[in-house]
Amino acid sequence: MTEPALVLTGITKSYPGVRALDDVSVEIAPGRVHAILGENGAGKSTLVGVAAGSVVPDTGTIGLAGREFSRIQTADARENGLAIVYQIPALAPSLTVVDAVLLLLPASKRPRRRGAAAWLKAHFEKLGLEIDPQATISTLSLREAHLIEIAAALASDPRILVLDEPTEALGPDETRWLFDRVSELLADGVAVVYITHRIPEVIEIATDLTVLRDGRVVGRGSVSDYSADEIVELIVGRSLETTFPDKAGPDADGTPLLEVLGLGGPGYRDISFAAMPGQIVGLAGVEGNGQRAVLRGLAGLGSTAGRVLLSGRPLDVRSARTAVRDGVVFLPGDRIGEAMFGKMSVRENVIAPSIAEAMPTGFVDRRREYALTRTAIAGLAVKTPTLETPVASLSGGSQQKVLLARARLGEPKVLLVEDPTQGVDAGARVEIYAVLRSMAADGVAVVVLSTDAVELEGLCDRVVVFSRGQVQDTFTGAAVTERAITGAAVMSETGSVATVSAVPRRRRIPLAVRGELQAGALLVLTVLLGMATTFFSTAFLSPLNMSQLLASSSVLILVGLAQLVVVMTGGIDLSIGSVLALSTVVISFFGGGGIGLFLFGVVLALVAGLAVGLVNGLLVTRLNLPPVIATLVTSIAVVGAAQVLRPSPGGSASNDIMVLIGTAVAGIPLVLAIAIVLAVVMWFVIQRTRLGRGFRAAGSDAVKANRMGVNVRSMRLLAATSAGVIAAIAGLALYSKTGIGDANTGQALTLTSVTAIVIAGASIFGGSGSALAVAAA
Repeated sequence: MTEPALVLTGITKSYPGVRALDDVSVEIAPGRVHAILGENGAGKSTLVGVAAGSVVPDTGTIGLAGREFSRIQTADARENGLAIVYQIPALAPSLTVVDAVLLLLPASKRPRRRGAAAWLKAHFEKLGLEIDPQATISTLSLREAHLIEIAAALASDPRILVLDEPTEALGPDETRWLFDRVSELLADGVAVVYITHRIPEVIEIATDLTVLRDGRVVGRGSVSDYSADEIVELIVGRSLETTFPDKAGPDADGTPLLEVLGLGGPGYRDISFAAMPGQIVGLAGVEGNGQRAVLRGLAGLGSTAGRVLLSGRPLDVRSARTAVRDGVVFLPGDRIGEAMFGKMSVRENVIAPSIAEAMPTGFVDRRREYALTRTAIAGLAVKTPTLETPVASLSGGSQQKVLLARARLGEPKVLLVEDPTQGVDAGARVEIYAVLRSMAADGVAVVVLSTDAVELEGLCDRVVVFSRGQVQDTFTGAAVTERAITGAAVMSETGSVATVSAVPRRRRIPLAVRGELQAGALLVLTVLLGMATTFFSTAFLSPLNMSQLLASSSVLILVGLAQLVVVMTGGIDLSIGSVLALSTVVISFFGGGGIGLFLFGVVLALVAGLAVGLVNGLLVTRLNLPPVIATLVTSIAVVGAAQVLRPSPGGSASNDIMVLIGTAVAGIPLVLAIAIVLAVVMWFVIQRTRLGRGFRAAGSDAVKANRMGVNVRSMRLLAATSAGVIAAIAGLALYSKTGIGDANTGQALTLTSVTAIVIAGASIFGGSGSALAVAAA
C-alpha cells in the first residue's frame, strides 16, 4: 500500500457562533486527484487552510511528509512539499510579479534575486504564459493573477498541490491548460486536492472525492462510483425546514412587472429575466459568478449596459442616485457595515433616506419623525426598548426589519435584497419572508439574492441561476427546487466572463456615550474638583483667580469645538493651534488703535482663519490627502507666516481695547459667554438640523452617506472652514487675556483640542460628539 501524501485526522475548527469543521478526517493519495466538495460554508476552504497552515485547528492532526503536526506554519507546509492556489490570489498588489513569486516559493526552491527575473521569464515561457515578470501585481487582471499563482505553485516542485476553485477566472482554453499541467504532475506521483463546485470538472479530472456538509463528512469514495446526480444529492442532502408564505402561483398573462434585458457590466454579460406581478425573483449560483454584481448593477452601483423596464417603462440605473430617484431600493447583506448607521438610533436609521419628508423645513420635527417611524415598523415586530436605541445593539433579525421598514417608508417600486436572512434566527426569518411576500403582493418588484438554495426554493416564484457571469438556467413555478438550483449551479460548463470581487466589509465603529450625559458627568466632576481645591486653597475662589480661569476656559472651549466639527466628519485638524496664533498676531497689529480699527483686525483674523480652513478642506476633499498630512502641512506654513509677521511678541492692546474685550457680565467674561453661546448653537445644529445629520452621517461612513444623498465632500469642506473660523475666534479669546500678539503661543492647544473631544466622549473615528460635552470637558 502506498503511503498517503497528506492525512488530516479529527480536524475540528470553530469560529464565534459556528463550527466550521467537526471531526473531519481525509487521506490524500499520491498520483491521484482528490475532490473536496460541498456548498458554500460547508468547510472546504477551512479544511485546506488547516493543511496549508493559514488556519489553526482547535483539535486534530496534520500528517505531511512522514511527520505529524498539531498545527503547521505556512512556510513549513511549503518546505514539506505542499503548494496551494487560493480562490482569491494571495499576491500583494504593490509587489512586482517576480517578487510575489519569490515570496510564494519555499526557501529551498527560491532562486537568487539577481537572476530571478530571467529565471521566471524562462519558467513562464516553458508553461506557455506571456506575463511580464517586472509588472506590478495591481496592474494585472484577476485571470493573470490566478495564472501567476499556479505558475508559482508548479515552480515549487510540490508533492501535494491544492487547487481552490482554480478555474473560476479561467476560460476554456486556460482550464484545459491547467488540466494538462495536472496530468503531468499525476504522472510524477504528485497528489492533487481539487476544490470546486463544478461537477463536470470533478468527473473529468478527479479519482477520489470527499463531500462536506455543515462542517462534517457526509460522503467519500471513488468518483467512478457516483453519477453526477448522485454527487449533487450528496452535496445538497437537506430537506425544506423553514415555513414560507404561499407563493403567487403560475405566471399570469400580461406585461411583466420587471424586465431586465441584455444587462451587462463588470463580471457579467447579456443578463435577461422577468418578474410577473406579485412574484419574487431569486438570483442563485456559486458565490462569485456574477449574481451579486448584477444585483448591485440594478441598484446603480456599477456601470451597466442594457435595459431595465418597470411595467414597460425604462428605469435609469446608471448611478445609485438615478436608481433611487426611479424608485429602486437596495438592501445590502452587510447591514451594519454597509447599510446602517450603527451608532444612530432606530428612528434615525428608519427615516434616513426619507429625511426630506421627515424634515421639510430643514429642522428636526421629532413628533413627525416618531410618527413616520411607527408607521414604517408597524407589524414588523422590531424588538427594541425604544426608538432611540442604537440600531447596532439590536439582533440581526430586528436590524433587517429596520431596513425593511426604511424600504417601506420610501414606497419603493423595485426592492433588491441581498442575503435577506444572513445572521437571522428562525423566528425572524418567517416574519421577513412574510414582509417580502406582502410587498410583492402590493406591486413591488422584489429581487432576492441568496446563497441558500432552500431559501430560494421556499420563497421565490422564479429563480435565475448564474455561472461565470451568465445565466445558466431559469426555473419557474414547481420547477423551483433546491436540487434543481444546486444542480444547475454545479453542473455548469460555461466559460468565464470574469470573477466578481467580494464586497469589502467595513470595520464597525463602537458606540459612543451620549454627549449630554457625558456633559452632565463632567460638570459634576468639575464641581467636585472645585470643592476639593477650595478645601486646600481658599484663594481658588478669589475673583481674580476665577476671572483668569474662566477666560482660559473660553480658549479651551473654542479650540475643542473647532476640533469637534472636523473629527465629526471623519477627519482631524492639526493646524488649530497655528491658526489661533496667526489670529492673535493679526489682531495685534490693530489692537493699539481705536475700536473701529480693532474690529477691522478681528474681521481680518476671521478671514485668515476661513482661508486656512478652506485650504485644509480642499487638500482633503479635492487632492484626497490624508487629513493628518494636509493639516500638518498647513500648520507649518501658518505658524511660519505668523513668525514672519511677528518675529517677537508685540503689538500691545490699548487700555480701551483691553477693557472692551475683558468685559464681564455677572462675573462671566464676555469671551466665555461667546464660547458658551457658540457651543449651544453647534449642539443645536449637530443634533437638530439636516446639516448636522449630514455631518454625522459623513463621519459615520462615507460610502453609506453618499448612497443616501449626503454630499460628503461638501460636509468635510464646510467642517474644515468652520474649524478655521472657530480657531480664529479662539485667537481673539487668547488676545483678551494676554493683550499681545505672539506667534509661538497656542501651539500646544492643538493637542489640547484633541484631548477635549476625547474626554467629551466623541468618537475619533467620526460620526458622533456633543458640543455641550466638549464645553464641559
